[in-house]
Amino acid sequence: MEGQEKTIHPDFLQDIFLEETWKNIDRMDEFIERKTTEEEIHFTTEEVDELFRTMHSIKGSSAMMGYPAISETAHSAEDLFSYLRDEQNPAQEDMQTIIRLLKMASGYLKRELRRIETEEEVTDFGWSVVRRIKNFLAHVDTENEPEGPSFQIAYTRKGKKIIPYCDFSALVPQMERLANVMKRELDKEFEIRFSGVGTEVPLELYEKISDAVLQMTKNSIDHGIEPVHLREAMGKTPVGTVSLEIQKSSQRVIVVLRDDGKGLNRKDILAMAKEKGLLKKPEEEYEDSEVFAFLLRSGFTTKHSADLFSGRGVGLDVVHAGVAALGGTIRIESREYMGTTIFMDFPLPESTCETGENPV
Repeated sequence: MEGQEKTIHPDFLQDIFLEETWKNIDRMDEFIERKTTEEEIHFTTEEVDELFRTMHSIKGSSAMMGYPAISETAHSAEDLFSYLRDEQNPAQEDMQTIIRLLKMASGYLKRELRRIETEEEVTDFGWSVVRRIKNFLAHVDTENEPEGPSFQIAYTRKGKKIIPYCDFSALVPQMERLANVMKRELDKEFEIRFSGVGTEVPLELYEKISDAVLQMTKNSIDHGIEPVHLREAMGKTPVGTVSLEIQKSSQRVIVVLRDDGKGLNRKDILAMAKEKGLLKKPEEEYEDSEVFAFLLRSGFTTKHSADLFSGRGVGLDVVHAGVAALGGTIRIESREYMGTTIFMDFPLPESTCETGENPV
């Protein structure tokens, strides 16, 4: 990742990222220090699950803020905890190696956070940590040596594909922390509602869904929900609503994110599409769904679309690409002044469809 450009972020988003990440690293350091005092190192299931969620939180927030080396370093540390979830009796030598690798990851992450705090350029030194972790996992799983970047690895043990599962409980505090800071900084009143966060899905689905939901929540709050005085002037309730609904239906997972904000402006989106030469028929012949689908296109980043969906870091086109990579789809519905709803639909893996349970 040579030549990374410095990403400029709103102060309040930078602050929440730094505060949350420092807390997560402190949690990992306390864990490491505790384990180094043990004569024989053992990880409980609860410890592994907690640290897995910690690394996942760092991975997701740093990706959203535009720090890929930090995100991938956390992802690799997350892979170590995936290994510990799957390996029943790891050798003490391997456990000691894991502790050393976690120390390396922690050291890198802390150095980069200090650079961000002093407004220095972040480095790409985390890739060396990533490579060391991948080499270790290849060593302990010689029958299935991983290849390619870690985000493409389907972790396997002894020839059997492992499909780790999790629910969306860890996404709730992330959304709430983001909402609390944005409430204060934007002087808006709204509430976040959740439904179906106990739904369990394969980890790869969870990662793509949670990243997309956090990005779109940020934009719903920032550019969808109106200030109190504007809502009252339009006859709306002064407190806006952003809601997340997750459910399994047959062989699919359905995710719905909706807000009751100002909605999308069809005329403005069509004007942008016309300017970019995207229109293939008269404007009046386009259905609303076709118009809103323009926002999913790569490069559709003029001012209005950026205000509505594209944050600093990951735009809706990138979210769409991640969803499509898993065979999923995104559909947008909106009524001007009434709000916007984004539907995401994902197929479940074949083994899940047959049993309805985690196959591991």
